Amino acid sequence: MSYDEHDAAMDEMYELIGDELYPEHRTQAIGEFTADRLSSYYLANPMVMRPAVDALQEANRLKDNGHHSATVVFCATTIELLLKATLLQPIVYGLVHNEGLADIIVKHAVGQTGFDRYRDLLSRLFKELANLDIATVSREGATVALIDESRRVQGLRNDIIHKGHACDEAAAQNAFDVAVAVFERIVVDVLWQLGLAVGKKGRIEPRQDT
Repeated sequence: MSYDEHDAAMDEMYELIGDELYPEHRTQAIGEFTADRLSSYYLANPMVMRPAVDALQEANRLKDNGHHSATVVFCATTIELLLKATLLQPIVYGLVHNEGLADIIVKHAVGQTGFDRYRDLLSRLFKELANLDIATVSREGATVALIDESRRVQGLRNDIIHKGHACDEAAAQNAFDVAVAVFERIVVDVLWQLGLAVGKKGRIEPRQDT
């Protein structure tokens, strides 16, 4: 998908909003978004991750039935839902205190396909909450960062949808493994640092320490 005039206009709008919200210290925005406020959001919206869980389960069914290309499509959807709807959306609602304005930003930012332009925002969140650099998080045995593997899955998904490309079983399995790793290595870690855990059907709830 190419970067067009609409994308440029939306980016300009986000910049203007950011200048209004944090005219002098915009780089401190994420730091001001405390763990307590994030935790409160998840407890008030415990099923925010359910669409991602449903997409991952569908990907698993498609994979088991040999539908390789469809598997990749649902894995890419799972990754985007985990990174944007589960992690980025709570940040937006927390930083933008006007609920109506927050709804507009979430609709346009989180609703867009892809997550590359929000990589820095996600990276800062992961650093603040889990004290880990998202650029260094990888699957066991992988030679590249998980976030870069996610981008490759997204690229393959785009080729399947827009160019009619097909993929083999290995590519489908890889996409599934990447999606699972995003859940386990990124989302679960962030929630854990907030004192939260994932329960049945993707419900986010207080962590039960043992």
